[in-house]
Amino acid sequence: MKIYVNEQYEIIALDVEPENYSHLFEVERTRIEMFGDLCDSCIQGYKYEPQYEMLFNMDGTNARNEKTGELLYKLDESGHKNFIGYACYPFIDYKMLTLIQKQYEESSKQLLVLSARMAYLSMMAGIEMEAGHE
Repeated sequence: MKIYVNEQYEIIALDVEPENYSHLFEVERTRIEMFGDLCDSCIQGYKYEPQYEMLFNMDGTNARNEKTGELLYKLDESGHKNFIGYACYPFIDYKMLTLIQKQYEESSKQLLVLSARMAYLSMMAGIEMEAGHE
């Protein structure tokens, strides 16, 4: 699966290349394995970003740059951050994502009911309908 993200590593699309994206990640897992039955709007409430090994102070707190306050990371011999993997996590409140998913599921049910009604009315009127594209 391909994951397209913006500058902040927010997911903007899966598998279909959007017009504007900053990074592309190809993963072995499928959409279902990573996100279950979440709709596209919910998936866009997630981030997929690289993770790096952090530096810690003697007291166990995160080490920070004294001037900027930015977190500090362990560096390899060439000065690059030590990569430790990727994280996929929601950046939108869980309750909001749940609400979005419920609305999506409800509108999907309504669409099925309306499609069935249209097919029935068309059949009764003797009109042939095109098969729907899903």
